Amino acid sequence: MAPAAEAARHAGGPTSHTPNQDAFDFEDAVRAAEKARLALTGPSGSGKTYTALSIGTGLLPEGGTLGVIDTERGSASKYAGLFTFKTMKLPSFEPQALIRALAVAADRGIDVVIIDSLTHFWSGRGGALAQVDQKTRASTSKNAFTTGWKDISPVLLDMLDAILSYPGHVICTMRVKTEWVIQENDRGKKEPTKMGTKLDQRDGIDYEFDLVGAMDQTHTMTVDKSRYPTIEVGSAHEKPDFAFGHEIANWLDDGEGVALGVMDYVGLATDPAKTPQELLSLLSEVESRGLLGAAVLGLDRQATSLGALIRLMGSAARVKDPATGPDGLRALRVRLEQDGRLGALVPGMDGTPTPIGDLIAFAQNAANERSAA
Repeated sequence: MAPAAEAARHAGGPTSHTPNQDAFDFEDAVRAAEKARLALTGPSGSGKTYTALSIGTGLLPEGGTLGVIDTERGSASKYAGLFTFKTMKLPSFEPQALIRALAVAADRGIDVVIIDSLTHFWSGRGGALAQVDQKTRASTSKNAFTTGWKDISPVLLDMLDAILSYPGHVICTMRVKTEWVIQENDRGKKEPTKMGTKLDQRDGIDYEFDLVGAMDQTHTMTVDKSRYPTIEVGSAHEKPDFAFGHEIANWLDDGEGVALGVMDYVGLATDPAKTPQELLSLLSEVESRGLLGAAVLGLDRQATSLGALIRLMGSAARVKDPATGPDGLRALRVRLEQDGRLGALVPGMDGTPTPIGDLIAFAQNAANERSAA
């Protein structure tokens, strides 16, 4: 193979000079209607939860539902008389639990989800740091970088994917590590003041959000980052309320067109009539939109990613395809067994949810009977 063709093959491009209009081409940029990705940071007592509820209420579409994934011992529920929302209280804070919570929220149609707070999934009980320590202590090397982080870093990336690809608006609160400093107050007297210093989360996670607002003890939010042209970086907002959220929602809704949402793709993926080729095309479309990591519930009501769900449904479609021979069925069974997914539910021959292992066994028996005949 010529060097240029070999390089193109590794890059995923065409391996000949035949024009390919579908791959590696430019098109006019269009701002589609999107969902908010907001982060509120600040020390304890700076009003992150109340502000998240205020802004979240402003983001809600008419008749929409606000939901809180609560790690703060029910602190959000103290404001139940002021805001209308649903809550899910988590007893432990594994990143995997947040993925499951987001899958349930998507399934329940929560339009705005508040994660209060994201810090717990980093440094709380069962969080990423605790899991790294546990795996490191259990290893022979006792080296966190070659054992603990090797296992947990992919989980954190899956969690971030689930947050960023959630089908509704997302607001995350995050704590900052604090220290006390002596400052001059408005009366000219010196007094100790609690100041936020470093974000209590993985370095760089704030880069993933469209807007990052830093709260202080006066409940004033200073915008540290903004991708919204109507909200300037450095601007200060005293006790931001629903109007702040409404401003963001109006700008986001002004995009062109409404693309298929995550739950639309779930419906398409689980359609029993879908062929393997149609599901492969669906997977490609979902990948192009960056939604492979969206957290969803499978037919077995277990949390999975949208990409994994489509691949599983594609395997089921292959099993039901008469063109799939005995060798293909055996290969599918081996792969699914290695992944521990033989018990996962898929649409059976009549569309009824069936363990894919049983579906393969049925197809193998049918294939054997055809061979014997």
